Formats: sequence, C-alpha cells, structure tokens
Amino acid sequence: MNRSIYLLILLCLFVLSCNRPSEIKEDVWLISAPAKNEYCKIDFKGATIIPNGRIIRPLGITHQIAPHPYGLALSHDGQTAITSNSGTIPFSISILRQVTSSEIDIQQVPEGAKNDEGLLEAVFMGVAFTPDDSLVYIGGGQSNKIFIMEVSTGRKVGEISCGVNANDHGYIGDLRLTRDGKTLYAVDQIGFTLLKVDTKTKKVVHRIAVGRYPFGLVFSPDERNLYVANVGAFEYSSIQSLDPDDLKGTAPDYPVYAYNSETSKQGIDSDTLKVAPLGDVNVPESFSVWTVSLVNPQPVVTAKIKTGFLVGEKIDGIPAVGGSSPNSLVATDKYVFISNGNNDCISVLDIEKDTVITNINLQPDERLGYFKGVIPFGLAISPDQKRLYVAESGINAVGVIDIPSKKVIGHLPVGWFPSKLAVSPDGKKLIVANAKGYGSGPNGGKDYVKGPEGTYIGALMKGSVTVLDIPPDVELSGLSSQVIANNFTFKKYDEQPSENPIPAFPLAKDSPIKHIVFISKENRTYDEVFGQVKGGKGDPTIARYGANQSFKNKLGTDSVSDATIMVNHLALANRFSISDNFYVDADHSADGHRWLVNTYPNEWVETHVSATYGGKRGMRRDSKAPGNYGLVGASGAIYPEDYNQHGSIWDHFDRNGIDFFNFGFGAELAGTINDSTMKYVGVKYLVNFPLPAPLFDNTSKQYATYNMAIPDQFRVDTFIDEFNEKWGVGKDTLPSVLTIILPNDHGAEDRPRAGYPFRESYMADNDLALGRLIEFLSHTPYWKKMAIFVTEDDSQDGVDHIDAHRSLLMVISPYSKKNFVSHVHSSFGSIFKTFWNILGIPFLNHYDAGATDLSDMFTSEPDFTPYNAFAVDKRVLDPQKLLDPFDEEFDWSAIMESPELDNVEDFIQDHKERR
Repeated sequence: MNRSIYLLILLCLFVLSCNRPSEIKEDVWLISAPAKNEYCKIDFKGATIIPNGRIIRPLGITHQIAPHPYGLALSHDGQTAITSNSGTIPFSISILRQVTSSEIDIQQVPEGAKNDEGLLEAVFMGVAFTPDDSLVYIGGGQSNKIFIMEVSTGRKVGEISCGVNANDHGYIGDLRLTRDGKTLYAVDQIGFTLLKVDTKTKKVVHRIAVGRYPFGLVFSPDERNLYVANVGAFEYSSIQSLDPDDLKGTAPDYPVYAYNSETSKQGIDSDTLKVAPLGDVNVPESFSVWTVSLVNPQPVVTAKIKTGFLVGEKIDGIPAVGGSSPNSLVATDKYVFISNGNNDCISVLDIEKDTVITNINLQPDERLGYFKGVIPFGLAISPDQKRLYVAESGINAVGVIDIPSKKVIGHLPVGWFPSKLAVSPDGKKLIVANAKGYGSGPNGGKDYVKGPEGTYIGALMKGSVTVLDIPPDVELSGLSSQVIANNFTFKKYDEQPSENPIPAFPLAKDSPIKHIVFISKENRTYDEVFGQVKGGKGDPTIARYGANQSFKNKLGTDSVSDATIMVNHLALANRFSISDNFYVDADHSADGHRWLVNTYPNEWVETHVSATYGGKRGMRRDSKAPGNYGLVGASGAIYPEDYNQHGSIWDHFDRNGIDFFNFGFGAELAGTINDSTMKYVGVKYLVNFPLPAPLFDNTSKQYATYNMAIPDQFRVDTFIDEFNEKWGVGKDTLPSVLTIILPNDHGAEDRPRAGYPFRESYMADNDLALGRLIEFLSHTPYWKKMAIFVTEDDSQDGVDHIDAHRSLLMVISPYSKKNFVSHVHSSFGSIFKTFWNILGIPFLNHYDAGATDLSDMFTSEPDFTPYNAFAVDKRVLDPQKLLDPFDEEFDWSAIMESPELDNVEDFIQDHKERR
C-alpha cells in the first residue's frame, strides 16, 4: 500500500511517527457523508437520505415489501421470487410473481401488519423451491419447523417438525433442496447440526454435527458435496457453580473472563467459582466452512476449512480481533465462493483440494485504505459461471467479480443493506433483496398520517426488492463511481489548520481538549425532548418530555399539568450545543449498543436482531441445544460472533495507547438476572460470555449497568464517589476517555412505591442525573480541557416528524458553541470521528471514516463557566422519595424488578396509547 493511501484521511499515525502534521497535510484525504446539511428523507424517485448520511438511489426498479427480507429464492423458471422476512411483527414471506416484468404481482403472507402464528410462527432466511416451482419450503427459525407453502396461492399446505421431540429447541435457517426434490437439507443454527429431510415423509431422517452456528449452505453443482458456513465463535454455557435455588447468591457480580484470555481458554475452577472454558477461538468449529460428502446414504464431514483471516492474524499491521464470519456460499464447477462478513473479502475454495486458494478484497475505493465496513453477505453466480455477484450490505451495493481473473470489476447501487440476491436464468437480470429498503421515514408529528403498520420503528423499516438489468462491463466504472458518491465524499486537504478545537484529521494539530466523556442514554427521539427548542427543526406538538406538559398515570388516578419534565436537557441545550440533524444508526437497543462502541453490526447480528424483535427471543432456560446461549436477544453488549475485524472502541483505545475507564457501557450481557437489590454493578451473570479484554480491565466494579430498578441518581452518586477516589485532589490524572451509561430514560410502567408515579418520572430521574453529572464534572479542574458528548443508543420508543431514527446529540464543553443548534447531518460515526480527531489516532472503520465530524458544534473561544443543575418538578419526581443514595437503610424491596432492556410489545403498546 503506497504512502498516500496510508495517509488518506488519518492513517498517518502508522507511517509518520517522525513526520510533523505540517509535512503531511497535502497527502491527506478528508472524507465526509454525502448528505451534508440535508435531513433524512425518503424519495422513491430521487435520492433518499438514510440516517448515516448516505444516499440510496437504486439502479433498476425497486418494489417495497415487508420489513427485513433476509432470505430470497428465485424459481427455476425465473418468474417468481420469494423473500423470507424476519421483520419486527410480522414474520412473513413476500411472493413476487412475474418479478422481472412490468406486470409484477406482490403478495405478502400473512397479509397486513399483524402476525398469524397459526400460519408462520417465525421465519428465518431459508427459502427453497420444489423442482416444478409449485411449492416452496420456508425456514421456520425458532419454531423449529420448516413450512411448506403453495406458490400460486400463498397458502400453507404443510410443515415439517425438526425436533426429535415436540418441545425440542432448534433454530432453522438456510435450506437447500436436491434437484430431484426428494431430499431437503437445513441448518439448525443452535443445534450446531445439518438436518437431512425426506420430503415425501416430511421427516428428518438424519442429523450430522457441523460447526458453531451454521448459517449458509450450498451444493456443489454435481450435488456430491454440501458446504456449510459456520458463523459462530464459541459454545457458551451456564456458570457451573450456580445453585439453581440461590442464583443471586452464587452468580458472579462481574463477567467471568476477558475475550481470548488464558482464563477463557482454560476455564475457572476455584472454591467459589467454576466456569467451563471457551477454548481457542481459532478451532475448526468456529468461523469455518465444512465440506459434507453426500455420496453415501448418510452425509459425512470430509473437510473443515478456515476462511478469511484468523483471530490474532496481523493484517495491515493490526491483529484481527474478530473472526471472519463466513456466512453465504455459491459454487461453480471449480470453486466455492464464501463471503466473509467481518473481513470484507470473498474466500475462493478449490473444490478438488478443499483448500482456500485466494481471498478477493472488496474495498470499493483505494482511498479507504484498510478500513472495513463492506459487510459481504449474499452471493449469486451468472449461468455461464463468469460473474460472481456479492451483496455488499455495508455500502448498499452489489459487487461484481470476474470469476476467471478473480478481480472486482465494479459495484452496482441498490437499496439499504442488500442481503440476498439471484440472477435470472437467462443471465440478464439481477434480483436483490434489500433488508432495510429506503429506511423508516417519520413516525409522528402534526402532519403525520399513520399507516396500518403503526408508528413503531421496527414495523416501519420496510424491505425492498430491486430488479435491474445487468449492465455491460463498459458501464461498470460509472456505476461504481455512483456507489462511491452515494457513500462517501472525498476532498484533498488543502487548508491551513483552522482555529476550531477539533482538528480536521488526527495529528493535523493539537486539540485543547484532553478529556472526552461519552454518555449514553436510552430510546429517545429529538422531537419528544427538543421539539420546542428555538432554532431547531422540531415539532412542538410531540415534545412530550419538554416544557408545559400535562399527563396522567396509567390508571388515570393521578395527573400533573403544565410541567417541564426534562428541565436540565432544555437548560443544557440553551447553554451549549445540540444537533437537530443527528440520527442513530440503530433500530433497537440490541444493534444500538453495538453502534455505541463503534462496532457495526454484521450479518449475524442484523438477521437475529430483526428476528428477536419480531417476538422470538431465542434463548431458553430449558434448552438442551448447544447454541442456545448464542441467541443473545436484545442485550446491550457485543459478542465474539460480531466483533469486527479491527474490534470496537475498547480495542482501538488499547492498541493506540489511549487510557479510558468505563461506567456501565457494554456490560449488560445476555443471560443475567437483576433486581432492585443489585444497586452496585446492576446485574449478576449466569453465562460465560467474555468481555473484550481492554473493557474487562477498565470497567467499574461498582457502577450499575442497565437495570431499571436502580435510579440514575444512585448511578451518579456512585460515579462521583469513584471519580473522587481515583482522580480527585492529589490522585492520578483523569483518563483521556470516560464512558458512562444513564439508562433510565428508557422508561417503564408507573411504580409509585419506588418513587416513579408516572412514566415521565423516569425521564425526570434521567434528566436530574444528567444535570448533576454535568454540574460535578464542570466544577472539577479537568473541565477546562473537557468535552462531554451525550446521545441515545436508539430512538425506538419515541416519535419524530423528520425520521424515526432522529435522536439526541448534545455537546457540552467550554469549547462548544453557546445556545447553538447544528444542522449538519451527523450519526454515531460522527461522534467517533470527532473522538479520533481530538485524540490523534486513526479512524476505525467505514462508518467513522466516512462520517462528517462535529466541528460545527465547537468554537475556539472557550467559556469555562461551570454548569449548575436545575431541580426537577417534585410533582413529577421527588428525588428524596426516589432514593437518598447515601441512605443504606433505603427500602430497596419497594422497587420492583427491572423491566427488560427492550420489550417490543410494551413499545408498540406505548405507541398506540400515544396516538
């Protein structure tokens, strides 16, 4: 890689240890989001702006369908496409008849915006047509079934139970049917098995163990072999020393070990704690493709092949943190092609040798250097076996690969997050399922007209199918340029350093900001908190947590009139900077907590998040499936299966020598218990999930992670105590970065005995906690060199008249502009890009590298005046009644158990009641 590419935006850190910023500025590319100052919008005929500031302008003709089509199959005659939609209510299939013609007919099964569990209890990815195209088999996800549907009518005509016993726990995904239609193969993801099904008897006739979380399947053209892609890292298990009759007393207060540590490899066996080992992450069962021979009456595994890059392997000078995530496969007479979701490459497997002979890199532009974020997913091959098409989910495109040369020759623009694709039998058309389509659009406001799907963000994220003519090679260059322009704006750095405290790129100059504080909250939109702010593009009619609000408790027995609920949020907005053009990249908390630590969700996360929020949580306490604990549901953490190749902010801090300390971020793992007595730490751990190693070593053992039974007031007091102990007068210097969660604006039901008489009381608790936290920090000596960034993990419980993803972004600093509303389009990547520019370290991936930074919210003229918090309205929240954090005699039993991080049914009901 040449010097200018390394320097592109800011990779200067790796190659310029002896160079000064003034010597490198001419070699640096500045990258930003194409949206510039535009707000999110859906424009079916023009340019759609999605939350990360990128543009959707699909080639060909695009048809909207139900949310989240992650499975796609094309009939043998090329006339009908069927998608499997794992959307947030309903689960469905979409049948697109005459799919390549202008007379297309689209049928959703079941019809409408509601599930019919008698028809399709769940669906997950797998779709396979019978040889005569009259029937289709549908993978049934957690129902542990395969459904049989009639193509002409959409009527269910049968189902196949995939368990040995009726209650067996399985998760059926990808499917492949033999050419004669007699044998169907399916993966049971959590059973770690491949199922062989006799289609005549509708019985599973054989089960064969494969790798962890088998995800994709493909036959060799002669059907002598079947190839299975395994996306899993580990087989997780419950803590062995747990006493089922005393979980609280025997469950550990902190995650048991760090990822890829010696302890995680060997396990723990002490007098008080016994934990099974996870073992080596690079074993053949993880991140691999297995060859299964079908030549004998029963299948047998004949090869186990690692694809992409191994964990720990040094690529571009950086040891890989996450595994390759091989997920989809296609085969020619000579090769099997495998998409590696975390490595942004396609592995080419020689069929004769069962060996990977090369990896095809998918980076769409050399100016992006080694940054990852393409997220290759579905694959398809032209009938003449000369072209390979790749769903490039992260850049909303289809990659075109010339098979003879094994080179990428172009990219085609499609919809948001293309998942699966197919080529018509004549090789002239490409059919692409786009999981997120055109996005959500608005979901509230005085001019908003609600559709049958309601206002919940998950139901609004409709998918789409793009049908396009495969262009001749001479057009690929121009279409590739359109893909780049849809995703990134490049500009050569040709300016002198400005006076803005945010450097234009890392090492451009020193920033006066030396301490970053990153605060995450839960589930709010811009309009519901800041819709009344002057100078902002808000709708005051839906500012339900703003000023002059009147409301009742759920029973209607108590009410408040003319109250300002989040008074500190409004005061901070008037004093410092906010954005009215900031969007969360996430739809829900599960993916939101990935984005919060700069981990972009891969295909494993995206598919399972949508299925989880469709009402099928996955993990079961009574399950005997070895992969049961891998279905992590809505938990607020990252897991080894979705670690990006270059890791998260924690790994990025560590390898670049940035000191940090964490209060509650990323520790809300699945398989925990929590109640009101766990005022420190917040949860107890039942499963041997690891934490990222840097996070394991730098997280508070006192501060409560997500647990709605713990008031945010208590979190702030815990923070202040630990802050003073570690970094107070005469103590060590404050780290460069602090990360803090204040989650109680998530909201829950009225709990008057616990001090929350209204839903609005949770918002007031959160508001006062934020005000007190800012007051404390602004009175420390570190304030003069500090910048505090406040945002939400997602926006799913609110409504907004611009877009359901629009959320809160606050910049609180002596260097933030005063009483300022930024109109520059920004996203999670913008926050992290600003961090890296301040800290002088490289960007981490496509999403921060390609975002627009937050320099618009800063000024070179600091105001060091501290902030003093405002009291909340005692009619809404009495902090003394809520909890005196210093009173250890407080009646914690009065607080009920914490609600789930995300309960979709509660959110949808809340949206209905708001209407």
